[in-house]
Order: sequence, then C-alpha cells, then structure tokens
Amino acid sequence: MTKQARTLSSLLEAPRWAWLDAVAGPVQGAAHAVYRASPVGMKVKSLLNGTPLRHRMHPMLIAVPLGAWTMAVVLDAIEGQAGRRERQGLRAAADTSVAVGVIGALPTAMSGVADWVDLYDHHRRVGMAHALLNTVALGCYGVSLALRTSGGSRGLAKALSNTGYGVLALGGALGGELVYTLGVNVPHTIYPKPPDEETDVLASDELVEGTPVVVEVGRVPVLLLRHNGAVHAVQDWCPHAGGPLSQGTFDGDIVECPWHQSRFCLADGAPVQGPASVPLRTFEVREAGGRILVTPSYEAQSWPPPPEPIRDRPQHIALAPDGESQAST
Repeated sequence: MTKQARTLSSLLEAPRWAWLDAVAGPVQGAAHAVYRASPVGMKVKSLLNGTPLRHRMHPMLIAVPLGAWTMAVVLDAIEGQAGRRERQGLRAAADTSVAVGVIGALPTAMSGVADWVDLYDHHRRVGMAHALLNTVALGCYGVSLALRTSGGSRGLAKALSNTGYGVLALGGALGGELVYTLGVNVPHTIYPKPPDEETDVLASDELVEGTPVVVEVGRVPVLLLRHNGAVHAVQDWCPHAGGPLSQGTFDGDIVECPWHQSRFCLADGAPVQGPASVPLRTFEVREAGGRILVTPSYEAQSWPPPPEPIRDRPQHIALAPDGESQAST
C-alpha cells in the first residue's frame, strides 16, 4: 500500500500538536481585528505584505537578523581564540551584531504576521510553530544582548546566542516548508495556459457597463468588465490563494477578492491591497463586428502547458523484453 512520505511540516499533523491551533486562533483573531479596524490598518498590512513593491517583504527583511546573528556567532567564536589586544574589538563587534539582529527582527516579525494572518488549517498550524520558534530565538538573543550590555556573564550570553541560532535554524526550516512544500504565498496559476491566438469570447452587447461576466478562453476562466466604455479582461482567480474574483465586490475598475480581501485594478491587474503581492494575468481586448476578442498578454507566455486529457479508464503498462514500457488501454 502506498503511504505518503513524511516531511518536516507533516510531523505537525499529529494530534499532540493540536495545541498550536488553540494558540493560533486567538492570535489570528486579534491580528485581524487590528488590521481591519480602519483603512489605515489595511494599508499598513498591505505594506507589510509587500503589495506596493509587488514582492513579499518578509523574505527580504529576514536577511537582516539572519545575517547579523550569523556574524555574531562567527565573531563570538573568533573572540575565544583571539589575543587580549584583539578581543575587545571582537566583543564590541559581536555585541553590535546581536543588537542589529534584535532590532531587525521586529519589522521582520511584523511582516511575517501580516502574511500568516490569512492562512488556515494545516498551513496556519505550521506558520504558528514557525512564529513560536522565532519568538524563542528572539528571546534568547534579547537576554543575551542584556547580559552583554550590562556586563553579565559572557559565557551565558554566548550560550544563549548559540541556542537562539539553533532555534532560528529550525524555525527557518519550517518557514521553508511553508513556501516550498505547502506553497504558501506562491502565486496561484491554477489553470493551464490559454491559447496564444486571439479568441472570440462574447458578443459586445452581452457585456453591460459595470456588470462582470466570466468567459472561458481554452480552459481558462477570464473575468470581463466594461468600465467607462473600456473592456478589461483578467484571470478570474486571485493569485494569493485562488479565490474567485467574479464572486467578489466591484468598485469602478477595482475588484476585491471574496476570500482574503485582496484588491486589484482591472486596468492592468496591479494589486492595490494585500495580502496579494503579484499582479493578475491580463488579456488584451479588441472589439470588432459586434464581438469581443481577447489575447493573452505577454505574461501569459510563461504559463505551464495544458495537461494531458483526463483518462476515462485505467491505463495498463507492461514492460517490453528490452525494458521499455508499453501502454495499453
């Protein structure tokens, strides 16, 4: 019998880790309450998501504490082998590195919370474990910094830094699982590549001003909206988590995803409110002879090819004498 191979994040599926959900629920609710309390809160969240930059903030900010604390580990190790004359300078450099890491960890954590707050189920649990480990690491470095600056035990300060670095590495491994194994915050391209050629999709008089319509281009659902006489055409799924944009709310040429409230400008697909941070795929539109015709924009050229047709019956594979497989149906 085939059984799923284990990964680091799948270990957290065990019932003994259910307490992570009990912690995550109230924390997520509180974060949502803060962000959604006012338009300013949503703007701050969008900034932390990286929406204005169209790139996630968290992976960029993590370079600061990770780099600083890595340097601190190296400097602490060198200090132990250095002569008396060099030791003072190495201590100062190590302490500064720890301090830079602590300061840099604060905005990094804020951006991480802004990305995590929209997760659910197992993804949320793994994200909670990631956050708690990073919090422990930050606590270790905070106490280490206090000992360093107050003249406390140098050996204990170093031990705490090393412990914090190990915990940080484990938290980073879970962060990598979130992205590379679970696909968190990876742009959703959930449909095959549409035909490259121009496609006739709808009669012009069927697209009423301000009323969205969904059509299919190949096997790809495309959202059409006529606004101030211009016709906009974009993918009908939110790149953040695949939400159906056609079921969202519309304000002029802005659409809001019904799942996590990401907002996009239909004129060019640009995200204007997080958690989404990448643009929608767009389609060029032409009206001729009372018909609406669409062609994928340049970005569509990088879509994956369409899959093979779904099999309607099992395929039996036998090995030929030369070792090559032969399929039969």
